[in-house]
Amino acid sequence: MKKSVLAIGTHPDDIEIGCGGTLCLLRDQGYEIIHLSVTSGEEGSMSFEKNKLIQTRKNESQSSAEIIGTSRIIFLEAPDGFTSFSKEMKVKIISYIREIRPEIVFTHSKSDHFPDHALVHQLTMASLTACAGPWYADAGCRPHQVSKVFGYEVWNPMPSYQVASNIEASLRQKMEALKQHTSQIENINYLDAVEGLAKYRGIMSMAGTYAEVFEALKIESIL
Repeated sequence: MKKSVLAIGTHPDDIEIGCGGTLCLLRDQGYEIIHLSVTSGEEGSMSFEKNKLIQTRKNESQSSAEIIGTSRIIFLEAPDGFTSFSKEMKVKIISYIREIRPEIVFTHSKSDHFPDHALVHQLTMASLTACAGPWYADAGCRPHQVSKVFGYEVWNPMPSYQVASNIEASLRQKMEALKQHTSQIENINYLDAVEGLAKYRGIMSMAGTYAEVFEALKIESIL
């Protein structure tokens, strides 16, 4: 059975910003890459009518996924800007984790202070705990224990991290994937900021010329 990685983000471009380069490296190692976006990002622009923006951002995500090599994109379709997560959202995430049975999960870091990013971090961690045991029958499937969970940074650089991933070989793919999110770049062109942070992380961590860094939220074994 092919090993898989589940990357969870709040908005359609969060995953690419936080761990896009590392996902490309894992793809090259033979992992199946799956994205789960909790919202469709319908509050992400004042230039589009919301229903049009939802479809635009889904299309952008698909174009980006083709560059990263993502095999599947899941949209949970929670309301963008939500201020709390529901049991229904938790059960859906549990269900997807049990169905996909990933070895690795990426999500927002625990130090991300952007309000709905922080909630998605909490939602992910609560769902991972619940999906591992004989609970939440409504979610279906057999329990699944994820062995590695990493937190990534988006708008709030992390004050500390445990893992640095050298993405020199995949930086160009990461940046090309981000360029597909044109509805967001036209509002705030964050491309230089993302590349600059990757260069800073690479130099300061001594991982390489460019790097992504992660919180080790869970590492079950050193082997």
